[in-house]
Amino acid sequence: MANEWLDRARGHLAGRSPRERMVLFAGGLILLVLLGYGLMYKPLDEARAGLAKRLPGERAELRLMRVQAAEIQRLRTRMGDSGKGGLEQRVKSSAAAFGLGGNITQFATLADNQIQLSTQALPANTWIDWLSDLERQGVTVVRCQITAGEQGGLARLELTLTGGRR
Repeated sequence: MANEWLDRARGHLAGRSPRERMVLFAGGLILLVLLGYGLMYKPLDEARAGLAKRLPGERAELRLMRVQAAEIQRLRTRMGDSGKGGLEQRVKSSAAAFGLGGNITQFATLADNQIQLSTQALPANTWIDWLSDLERQGVTVVRCQITAGEQGGLARLELTLTGGRR
């Protein structure tokens, strides 16, 4: 198929005068240059211009992210240095936020930045939401014993928590 098309083009050019062949060659070359410009150079140039326009904003965002990362690292270091009190404060404030302050029957601070606590019987959704909140704050459950309550849907928890990084 390709050979057939090529043979027809050669036959067509062979029947032309040298001047007509030169004009057809020059026209084909100009067409090739215009297609290259329109299909390759122009889209790439527009993309480059768009990227150059966005670059200052992206660099500013990167600087802000680096400053924020340094601030996060500083705060994490400070939280880690606060020791048991930091973990205890996070657990107590989270329990208070969920209305569980009066439901904690035992609260003991252990070595290695750990806390052991027990609760009264709580609705399952309540303690699941509370443990999810603690996890978002970086508190990890080391040990958990769940005992079913007398009423359906209630459970008593015995937890050991740590504030260390995962």
